[in-house]
Amino acid sequence: MGNEIVFNGLLVLTSLMVIVFLSRPVLRNNQKWQAMLTPLSSIVGSGFLIMAPLLASIVGKLSPLAVLGIVLLAYGIGHVIRFNICHVEPRIADGTLLKRTKEIEYIGNIVLVLAYMVAVAFYLSLLSSFSLNYLGISSLIYERWMTTSIIIFIAVVGYIKGLSGLEKLESLSMTVQLAIIVALLIGLGVFGMNFLAGGETLEFVHQQRPISTQIQMLAGALLVVQGFETSRFIGEKYSAKIRVDSMRNAQIISGILYVVSVILFMPIVQNIDLMQVELADIIDATGSAALILPLMLMVAAVMSQFSAAIADTGGAGGLLNENSNKRLSTKVAYVGVSMCAILLVWSVDLMGIIALASKAFATYYLSQTLLALYYCRQDCPAKSRMTIVQRVLYIVISIILLYVIFFAIPAE
Repeated sequence: MGNEIVFNGLLVLTSLMVIVFLSRPVLRNNQKWQAMLTPLSSIVGSGFLIMAPLLASIVGKLSPLAVLGIVLLAYGIGHVIRFNICHVEPRIADGTLLKRTKEIEYIGNIVLVLAYMVAVAFYLSLLSSFSLNYLGISSLIYERWMTTSIIIFIAVVGYIKGLSGLEKLESLSMTVQLAIIVALLIGLGVFGMNFLAGGETLEFVHQQRPISTQIQMLAGALLVVQGFETSRFIGEKYSAKIRVDSMRNAQIISGILYVVSVILFMPIVQNIDLMQVELADIIDATGSAALILPLMLMVAAVMSQFSAAIADTGGAGGLLNENSNKRLSTKVAYVGVSMCAILLVWSVDLMGIIALASKAFATYYLSQTLLALYYCRQDCPAKSRMTIVQRVLYIVISIILLYVIFFAIPAE
């Protein structure tokens, strides 16, 4: 008992030390770190806690390989978007992009704005539902009012403080979230070592599905790591180089976190009902690793949805500002996105419409890939043309995204 108390205390102390480290002025004043928070918040907030049990319910012991494949595909898509930031974006700014190329970009952006609006409403509705259920309150009206209040709060901060204000909210939320994730991984790591030392084996009870169905569900899981594209739309404050670097770093950090967490979660996940995965069950199950973890993860779950919603609000605002040729300010755009999200909260079954959001994100990624390919075929100077390897990679990514759009079963 004494050892358990010491271990739990060490986990709390570790989280506090991480918070202190991440709150240092040297990071708060670092442009690259601040720029990285937006994509990192969105990627990690989208599905960090749900990824391991979700994959275990689909492919069981093969979950680590599955998450590695998903992370690598997402990184490949990120490479496409980084290419467009470096080569297509400057041509949009100086007005020299061919009309057809610009139309591809514009249509993809419209699709993404709609996806962001749904994502913001979904994340915050999930936050409200989980928080109220944790308190023993089950009321759709209360959930909607709580969600509306949070959206209004984000809109007010965005309108008054702009992108910097949203980033401060992201920074606070992400700092707490990362601190808890570090403690979680330590706790799961120690539990996993004891699990292996005890000679136990992993046994997953999950629904047996045809391989074709498993592939469809894994294709839908791609959208759990969505969010890296938000770097594309914070150009109001950051240069192209900073945004490219921040997106790459955010994908590398989040990718490592996802792969490591899925591996360490395996001994815990086998104790969860994989036939019907619930966030509350995932959090409760971590108590077997350390008593303090469920409480800490409750905070992390709330922070993750909050930070993801802020990141997508910022991304949508920047996108509307760009598509309107700067006629619509980002501050006003934040309010517009928030109003649409509120309408969705009060009028739509979000658990149903999230399927459309998933396909919308995949459609945007496809449009970005086609944009890069078309640009290098018709519109770019010889020195900017992509290599043969890049071309083949982008064509393969396009085929995969077409499969996601038409055949994927949404992971959400």
